[in-house]
Amino acid sequence: MQTAQPMRTASRPPEHTRHGRPWAGTARWMALLAMTATALAGCVDLRPSTAVDPEHLVRGVAVLRSLPEALPAKSAPVPHAQIVLLPSESAAQLLVPVPFVGEAVEGAFHASAADSLGKRLASLDPYRQVLSALQASQVVKVTTSTAPGEMTLRPFVFMQDCADDRYRLTLVAHLQGGDWVGRYLVHLPTTYSQADYAQPTPQVLATMEREIGSGAVQLRQLVERGARGQLGPSGVRADVGSLHLVGVRAIGLMSPNIVRARDVDLIEEGPDHVIVRMRGDMTMATSAGGLFFGVHLLRKDQLHAFTKHGSAS
Repeated sequence: MQTAQPMRTASRPPEHTRHGRPWAGTARWMALLAMTATALAGCVDLRPSTAVDPEHLVRGVAVLRSLPEALPAKSAPVPHAQIVLLPSESAAQLLVPVPFVGEAVEGAFHASAADSLGKRLASLDPYRQVLSALQASQVVKVTTSTAPGEMTLRPFVFMQDCADDRYRLTLVAHLQGGDWVGRYLVHLPTTYSQADYAQPTPQVLATMEREIGSGAVQLRQLVERGARGQLGPSGVRADVGSLHLVGVRAIGLMSPNIVRARDVDLIEEGPDHVIVRMRGDMTMATSAGGLFFGVHLLRKDQLHAFTKHGSAS
């Protein structure tokens, strides 16, 4: 982390630049960067991820073809698909003197990109694959009841446009029953180029479908472990960094490679994977940890930082 250089009074900008647009743009940039850094440092009120009551999952869960209301800021749901595009962030709107105008233009651009993406990925159906995997479970009962208080599960895919010009996919199960909310996330192994995104070949689509199918089985296994009460706190904490968690630059500037999810619960560590539970805010921007909340299955080769630091405090 770089230390800011002290301000030199000899180079104090003239009044018209301090109170005009150049100074305002700089101040806005600094404020947004400070807000993002504060969020990533954990200095905000984050929702804890807690283990589900196993009885709720054993009693039955309804799998719904819809998206949850809580999605990261600036995300773009793909129409008629269980896919959510997480676009790269740009500093360009900081140059727009009226913030809402820049945000509106950016939002319209991302919505158009999501609409176009839906046409290219029309053959993918994460809902069908997750439903099929859950129907094969001997532990979790799939029901059709959506009565108030009953457990529901919404499966979908996050597709994140990352700072290294690669796209990363995460298969998500968003569960909700009464006042309890939880997420299980399986981060898929293959990353995709800009060309794969712009014009996916049959081979690219086949890889996506195959890995979503494999991820659906892993997602079912996480749900089953939740139903057995096997995803509780382990007492071991860790700091974790991965472009699958935060792959975009904060406001187009701050590298995601310096981002860490701090003091997470390390549920399980294997030779080539980890399962971690994180607190978070599902409505924050992706760069500020909008994907953190929930239980994550990550391969170790997907981590750029992994440091254990003892038992829970």
